[in-house]
Amino acid sequence: MSRRTTSLAVASLAAASFTLASASASAKGAEDWALEFIDNAVSNEWGTEPECFMNWDDEDQDIAWTGMTKAACFFTLSLQKAMGYTQQDIYAMWGKNSPPSDYYFKIMVDSPKVGETLTGFETYFRRVVRAADIQKGDVFAVGAIPDSNPNDGKDDSYAGHTMIIIGAAQEILPQINPRYSGTRQFAVPIADSTGTAHGCDGKYKDSRWSGPCGEQNGGKMTPGAGTGYVRVYADSLSGSLLGYTWSVTASNTSYYSPNTRPYRIARPQTDKMPDPLSTEPPPPPP
Repeated sequence: MSRRTTSLAVASLAAASFTLASASASAKGAEDWALEFIDNAVSNEWGTEPECFMNWDDEDQDIAWTGMTKAACFFTLSLQKAMGYTQQDIYAMWGKNSPPSDYYFKIMVDSPKVGETLTGFETYFRRVVRAADIQKGDVFAVGAIPDSNPNDGKDDSYAGHTMIIIGAAQEILPQINPRYSGTRQFAVPIADSTGTAHGCDGKYKDSRWSGPCGEQNGGKMTPGAGTGYVRVYADSLSGSLLGYTWSVTASNTSYYSPNTRPYRIARPQTDKMPDPLSTEPPPPPP
């Protein structure tokens, strides 16, 4: 379990927006740095994207293991730490300092499948299309959904979400509702930063949930970075990915079809990512 405080002890750091990465890439992947932060965090808040930052262990113990994250920036900062990147390196690859979830989703849509030959521009992702091929370090990005009726006064839009996969997909047997003919179900372990728990009971319980299952029973979700499980569905013959559910919880209404809430799973191509940009100023003209 992570060590958390209920208030941000280093609120003044929020204005800094992003913690700069180290000078060189590490041997650990983004998923490893994400889990290390979760396991050691003393201040682990859930906040807005402009205030996103993470501090791992360093010589300044006043800020070590503190962070404020949300959705996509949790992955971005973990990747920065793993690769020794700054915001400028992320911008050089993807055209944004901190890509939102829908942006990552669209990049993955344009990416070739794992094993395919690259024919277009380099996206630094390869799409995973079969549940059996999901592995630790892959990224699960959900696309944005616009408001279905902007004139009804009820905003049902969805901004998207990003999760870091921290292990292989595990087939669920016997299957749990909702069940569909011709499909197989898989539990996928993930790390993310969210305010909504990925389940509150059993072996697929979210690490941020405490107490009995259900707020009406006294249980509580602590927003921020943590771990949990999502469930993906695959075609029983081809193994191709279909829809998903937010948690591995029995329900009759929790399934999201690819049209209702589209998503992609893709593998970051860290071996193809460029070295960090030099932080040294260019030489003066002759």
